[in-house]
Amino acid sequence: MNATVLDDRRRLVLPPEFKAKSAVTVQLIDAETVLVKLAKPASHRMVMLLPDVKTLPDDPEWQAIESRMVAHSNKNLAPFEE
Repeated sequence: MNATVLDDRRRLVLPPEFKAKSAVTVQLIDAETVLVKLAKPASHRMVMLLPDVKTLPDDPEWQAIESRMVAHSNKNLAPFEE
């Protein structure tokens, strides 16, 4: 491990393995420990292909459940006035 030091203006001097002006995160662990990590962009991307659904099939059971949920949610609402 390469040691890092502070310069005369109290700036952290990183080892030469870090590119100039690279993005880093600095985390203060305790009074004597600072953790410096090189910030890299997230590369874990996933593409999901979803079907294009224009209309849902009729489902009387779900309609009944949805009606009960709406009635329960609207129970304590004040009436709407324009």
